[in-house]
Amino acid sequence: MKHLLRFYSTAIIMGFALAYPMAHASQSITENKTEIVTLQDVVKKIGSDNYLVLENALRVYQAKEAIAVARGNLLPKLNLWRLLTIPFDPSSVLGLVEDIAPFLVPANWFRLEEAKILFLAQKEGYRALWSNELLTAKSLYVHALMDQIILNQIQEDQNQLTNILIIVKSRETFGGMPQGTSRDIEVRLLALKEDQRSMEVLLGEETNLLSYMMGLPATTDLIITPVELPDYSSLDPLNYADFEFRAIDSSPEIRQFEHLIAASDYVTKEVTYAFLGASSMSRGVAGGIFDSLPSQQGLGFGTGASIRISQGQKEILKIQKKGVEETVKRSLKLLVNNYNLDLESYRNLGRRAKLTNAAMLQLYERLKLGENIEPLSLIEASRNQIQGKAAFLAVQIRFLMSEDKLARLIFYGDYNLPPATIESLEEKKP
Repeated sequence: MKHLLRFYSTAIIMGFALAYPMAHASQSITENKTEIVTLQDVVKKIGSDNYLVLENALRVYQAKEAIAVARGNLLPKLNLWRLLTIPFDPSSVLGLVEDIAPFLVPANWFRLEEAKILFLAQKEGYRALWSNELLTAKSLYVHALMDQIILNQIQEDQNQLTNILIIVKSRETFGGMPQGTSRDIEVRLLALKEDQRSMEVLLGEETNLLSYMMGLPATTDLIITPVELPDYSSLDPLNYADFEFRAIDSSPEIRQFEHLIAASDYVTKEVTYAFLGASSMSRGVAGGIFDSLPSQQGLGFGTGASIRISQGQKEILKIQKKGVEETVKRSLKLLVNNYNLDLESYRNLGRRAKLTNAAMLQLYERLKLGENIEPLSLIEASRNQIQGKAAFLAVQIRFLMSEDKLARLIFYGDYNLPPATIESLEEKKP
């Protein structure tokens, strides 16, 4: 009886041990959710759910609140511990100036003006980051769409080669074609299957990254919606001079440096009048670039050197601004040159795609009618067909991306939309 009870107890324990991992594993498996997205969905999601954009929206919010802090530092404040020291040390009344009348300290006024300007600089930096994330996401979407089209073309060519392989094998059996012809075609077919696998892996990586940029859960599988590819043969070449001024004038990166240069003047004044008191407000929220500058707590021999260091920081910002201007100009110049070169080759690539497709169809029809076709001709025609269509599709995608990059440089279209703020995102919450 004891052996029987021991057997049943052991069986129950083993049953629980086996059942629990299975139940635990079944609970851990989550089903993927499929979501169909359009290019406009990407634009909306980048502004509201992108992690990097949300992080920098919070930084803009902090910079905005820093203005309230700086303004509040101009108002009197209660310091109980200093008040208690007055009966024991009457001279400590002088130290209460920063608490009772902080508006008499010039540094506090300078910090208030700095906070206002640094808030504007933070907004421009946020706009630049948002537009760059939007450009990257749209580029990723379009490239994924191109890879999907190429993948579909590879699958169509596989079906075509499979039909050719069936015809060639039957004709080999009856001596209508040399032995080994089907082998060469099958090698090409296997190569296409490997190309298909590689494209599927690449497409999966692109849609996975796009899903992350849109702030979607990791279990979401994206299905991208095709976009219209217009005919670019009737377009005129671009002229660099037509867009240079607007690109410079619209650049948030340049405006950000302009704000920082303006703020550096108040930093110099703050150092100059530091002997009248220093502000307790940190610039780290929106302009940590100035926090490392030395500032004297009184009138000393190091004041002159501190002023020269702050003035040197202003010159550094001017040089950096000039570098950003040159970067914008060179980006625009390269974009215009590439666009015009693609415009010259657009008709040739379109013609090439039509000819290679017609050549492949012609060989296929001749093979079905019983003609003897060299296997190398079939393989070469199949390769040329894919390359011709891929090259024409690539130039169409480059046109689409060039138009989008130009819109980013001059802030036109989707890039003319205002970036989301923390306040607007809070209003959307249920």
